[in-house]
Amino acid sequence: MQVVIPAALPPAAVAGELARQLPQRAPRLHAWLRQAAAAVERLDLREAGCTPFEAWQLRQAGFSPAPGQPLGAGLGPLRAGAQAGAGEPVWLAELAHVALSTDRVVLADPDGLAVSAREDAALHEAVRPLLEGSGFDLRPLRPGLWLARLPEGVRAASASPAVVAGGSLDAWWPQDAQSRPWRRLLNEIQMAWHEHPANEARAGRGLPPVNGLWLYGGARPWTPGPAEPAEVHEDLLAPAHGGDWHAWLQALAALDARLPDPLRPAAPPPTLVLTGAARTARLTLPANRLLRRLAWPKKNWNTWWSSPD
Repeated sequence: MQVVIPAALPPAAVAGELARQLPQRAPRLHAWLRQAAAAVERLDLREAGCTPFEAWQLRQAGFSPAPGQPLGAGLGPLRAGAQAGAGEPVWLAELAHVALSTDRVVLADPDGLAVSAREDAALHEAVRPLLEGSGFDLRPLRPGLWLARLPEGVRAASASPAVVAGGSLDAWWPQDAQSRPWRRLLNEIQMAWHEHPANEARAGRGLPPVNGLWLYGGARPWTPGPAEPAEVHEDLLAPAHGGDWHAWLQALAALDARLPDPLRPAAPPPTLVLTGAARTARLTLPANRLLRRLAWPKKNWNTWWSSPD
């Protein structure tokens, strides 16, 4: 059994202060950190094209990338589910806000867009004429996320929006010849959405405009194998994405009471899986319950908790 808490590993800049508050705010997590053996894995985000939590989801689902394919390519069929075409590469186009600053172009966190079903339908209607004769197809899956079909020979660099958001797009934006048709279509879509009534209405509500699509995925569907049971708690994701560490501590305090007590877990004890921006920590306790109750050596968990991603 796994108990998974994404965004439970804060960045080094705030980890030290948060660690000092854990004994009072999250006593069960603190006990886990002190008593469990930790195996910490760092993820090369450029190579993987996904976050550590997304990597866990893909591995849990039994995905293995094809040679030369990033792990994050599996997010296409994973998120499309039953609507993915059998045997075909599955690409997703996520509605996005691209922000311009004085020195770079940044993809905003898609979770903050809050695209409604009505806005999604209106923006898709504006795109439909541009698809005729292009070889591309874009079909809404759910508000904010579309299923994309690419013409033969067209490819795109695959990295999830969660990995790209907040950083410079120059590091992720494909510039090769195979992606040129997509860049051309995207430019036409951006012009069609400029001053679109849906975006004008969003501006009136203080929301950023939807002015782009982020293409990712590209793997073929697979048949998931048996997976270890898992209990996932996503309570910390929203405050971590927003950089609100006070809210993060509040959410952790509420979550802590639902975590298994490391001194009295079911036998065998679960594995606690914590993820951060570029790390995953797996915490394991001794299988013997007596060892857990005796003077089990306390771990110096701060050595890895506060290390930079």
